[in-house]
Amino acid sequence: MSGNNEQGMGCMLWFIDFIHRIVVNRRIKRFNKQSRSLEEYESMSTDLIFPAESCQENIIISGGDVTERTHLCERLIQNCDNQKKSMIVLHLGNKTIEKIVTANNGVIANIQNKTFDAFTSFDFQEICQVVLDTCKVKYEIKSPGRYILQVVHELLTSANKLPYFSNFADCPFHKLSERINNRLKKSLITQDEADNLNSLLMMGQSESSKIEAFFNDMKSYLNHIASDNVKKPYGVSVLSAIKKQKIFCIDMNSSANIMLIELIVNSLNIAMSRGYEFTFFLDDIPIAANELLKNTLCQKSNHKNIICTKDLYALLNAGDDIFSTLVGEADKTILLTHNSHISCERWAKYIGEYEKIEVSHNMNSGFNDSGNWSYNTNQGQQMREKREYKVKPEEINRLSQNEAFIYDNQTGSLIQTRIEL
Repeated sequence: MSGNNEQGMGCMLWFIDFIHRIVVNRRIKRFNKQSRSLEEYESMSTDLIFPAESCQENIIISGGDVTERTHLCERLIQNCDNQKKSMIVLHLGNKTIEKIVTANNGVIANIQNKTFDAFTSFDFQEICQVVLDTCKVKYEIKSPGRYILQVVHELLTSANKLPYFSNFADCPFHKLSERINNRLKKSLITQDEADNLNSLLMMGQSESSKIEAFFNDMKSYLNHIASDNVKKPYGVSVLSAIKKQKIFCIDMNSSANIMLIELIVNSLNIAMSRGYEFTFFLDDIPIAANELLKNTLCQKSNHKNIICTKDLYALLNAGDDIFSTLVGEADKTILLTHNSHISCERWAKYIGEYEKIEVSHNMNSGFNDSGNWSYNTNQGQQMREKREYKVKPEEINRLSQNEAFIYDNQTGSLIQTRIEL
């Protein structure tokens, strides 16, 4: 009879030990989940991911295919239009982006819709600033070059022509003296005005050939988007779009179009210096090779950046410094699947680590029938804390279609979800 009691007691001890281990494991699992701070949702719509105020945030969308990324971008463009905020979009032949911009009251510049004029809405000083600051190393146009630009500007205005880029580019810089004399002979300018223009021409003579080369080269780089209507104020510049709070979408045509990128970036810098707010949206535009572009993206000002690319880390040529700066300034990051293990590792590192409790068990237990039945247990339990990525690199790599990690840098919120189409 006592044997049966001891056997029952042994079963009871085994059951208590079993329940205790379940309780401990659940507590540890709950602690690890809270420490990791990853919220999982079956699905989320883009209007939840990007509420109306998202047009005033720095946002990075990296990974996936162009369809996934463009679907996310559509909501951001809609927000800008609804909030009447200006946005400058640069892309490389993304026709879907163009359709979205057109549907949201924006203006596009491409080979079929040549609407771009670099100088619309610029005053003379701003024209000088853009010309002297674009591709400095290549042309080395020094400050006396502004005298040549002033001559051209005054000749245009005296002829009742607007100072469009195309009017500057079509000017025969090597014949400026002849132009001045012809105007004087036709009494279109006075002798004093002619003397003044010739004086300016002499002061800037050393830079004339450089400026002519600049405009000839720039004209060829702008050819696919340049407005050819110079008789009325039709051309749209970056600055005029920002002033009118418009969305302006520009097809760069080629990732090697460094001159056009610098021209646009310098125009944006002028807008910033004048206190205008805008969003700068880059769709798979190379960043690493252009110092001016990098500096503008990293500059803290009254503008916001949206960077959309299939792999940001690769786009930056694995440049850790610029990567850390851009993602550190991002308010929100959307991570879709990435193929590169190096990129996945870098993103995992950015999102961060958490303290995870690991439990290892060393247990010997069972029934002992030597004399009397009894349950014996010899259990060793070891708990240790370790640092682990909140999102492992392989988890980023294995994301399925339209599945994403969403990281809010302001709140530290981390979400895994499927994006509704």
